[in-house]
Amino acid sequence: MTEVKVHEKYLVVIPKDVRRALGIKIGETVEFVIEKGRAVIYPHRGSAASVRRVHGIIRHKGTIDEGIEEGYRAMGEE
Repeated sequence: MTEVKVHEKYLVVIPKDVRRALGIKIGETVEFVIEKGRAVIYPHRGSAASVRRVHGIIRHKGTIDEGIEEGYRAMGEE
């Protein structure tokens, strides 16, 4: 666990180990979600950089929408 200090205007810096683990790059968007009283950070998976990182790893013979849904289901099982 890594602690950070909340600075002026409630700014926080995402620690390097967290950025690396989540694959967060400069300019990407992240989402903060409250889950069971805790703030959880999720990289926004709709960004162009995120799509480039995962391009080609999903193999599916159906429609694009079906492939996307299959990918989301697989991510939820991890």
